[in-house]
Amino acid sequence: MIRVLLILSCPGRVGRQLAGEADIEVRYRTPETWSDVVAALEEFAPSVVVLDRDVLGTDGVTVAGDLARAGRPPAVVLLAGAYRPGDVVLAAKAGVRGYVVDSAADSGGGSPWPAVVRAVAAGGGWLAPVAVGELLDEFRTRVPYRPREPPRIPLTDRELSVLRLVAQGCSNLEVAAELGLSQSTVKTHVSRMLARLDLRSRTQLAAFARDLGIV
Repeated sequence: MIRVLLILSCPGRVGRQLAGEADIEVRYRTPETWSDVVAALEEFAPSVVVLDRDVLGTDGVTVAGDLARAGRPPAVVLLAGAYRPGDVVLAAKAGVRGYVVDSAADSGGGSPWPAVVRAVAAGGGWLAPVAVGELLDEFRTRVPYRPREPPRIPLTDRELSVLRLVAQGCSNLEVAAELGLSQSTVKTHVSRMLARLDLRSRTQLAAFARDLGIV
């Protein structure tokens, strides 16, 4: 059962969508003070809180952050009547799991609230489409994309030649004949590769080669 606490000035608009859902239990609270919010959390112990963007005459993002930092915090969904630039970035930093712009809810439209609640209760998130671009832009600015470099193999070209033949199942004698080396030199190369790669056998050495696509 997902316990949902609606801390909204007009809770009925969201509650109508959640009513009758077998896996969701809903309670409403229109708070006048922060103590009202705390009391509702203690009484109901919700797993999800849907919070007005403007609540208690203050910034709902700040209140959402306080809820997210509480002991055993619920997943907080912030409900805004209209999107404000910068909101979603501040909300994400505050620990909000969902940001919904639901100006159409009074007329029966708006967000699919059962889906929103289930998503955040399961550890996921929910973002209004209008907010997604700004959040992505924030990450593009702060964390520029850098392609991952291919893994560096700590082996010489000669050792890689030996490794390819070992991975193909060749014996030391066959490797020596193929590369024009003595058997003792091949044995030395194999021993060094095992030590450098922290492997124990030719079988593990062959598996290493296959995993890296050497053969």
